[in-house]
This record gives sequence, C-alpha cells and structure tokens, in this order.
Amino acid sequence: MNIGYFDGLCEPKNPGGIATYGFVIILEDGNTVKGYGLASKPFSKDSTNNVAEYTGIICLMRKMIELKLSNPKIRGDSQLVIRQLRGEYKVKSLRIKPLYEKALELVRQLNAELEWVPREENEEADQLSRVAYDLVRQGKLTQIGCMH
Repeated sequence: MNIGYFDGLCEPKNPGGIATYGFVIILEDGNTVKGYGLASKPFSKDSTNNVAEYTGIICLMRKMIELKLSNPKIRGDSQLVIRQLRGEYKVKSLRIKPLYEKALELVRQLNAELEWVPREENEEADQLSRVAYDLVRQGKLTQIGCMH
C-alpha cells in the first residue's frame, strides 16, 4: 500500500506568519518521495496553519496522481483537515472553502483513505515543512504552491 503523510505550519505567528507545508509518500516498494513548499504569501492574512495544512494535502495528492497511484492511505495530524474531508466537520471559513473543494476532488480521484495520526507519527512531514520555512526565511524559496 502507498501511504502519504502531510503537514503544515505557520510561524512565527498564526495567522499572518510564513505558511509552509511538507509531505512524504512511502511507496509500496519501500522508496519515498518527498516534497515541501510555500503555501501562501508570507505575512499575509492568507498565511494560516489551516491554509498550510490544506496546501500540504493538495500537493501530496497531486504528486500521487502524477505517480499514477490509486487507493492510497493519507495520514496527517490535522484533525480539522482530516475530519472536514471525511465529512465529519463543516467548512465555515471562506478562505478554506476553495482549498477544501480542491482537496475533496483529489481524494475522490485517488480513492484515498484519510486517517488522523498523532504528531509523533508525522515527524518526517513536519520536518519538511520546517525545511521549507527555513528556506523562505533565507530567501531561497519564494514560489507559492506545489513545487518541490
């Protein structure tokens, strides 16, 4: 089974900081595919932890589609994202709604199973979101969206 992990952060403040994401795909053959990036314009009102988490899961699933994967298990430590995409929570934020709709479309396309995991089980994706954060602070990562 192919398994994907995603994470996002917004620091040094949420909202209004630098929002980045990271993801890891563990392929059936044991190989891994990793990615990270910038979720929104730094220090803008759109830079939030939830925007970062949603961008992370969207970029993860786009990479899975590019790799022609199907029926993957997707894990994240964001209860909000996982529960909204499973239909357990409503989406009230206008900022999140378009991201939610895109993510839901990708979940259906992949026939993905979504699973919440505790933060300790999501360390690699978390670490990649921190790599992206450091690169943004150094001026080495400026493009927003699914890049790396």
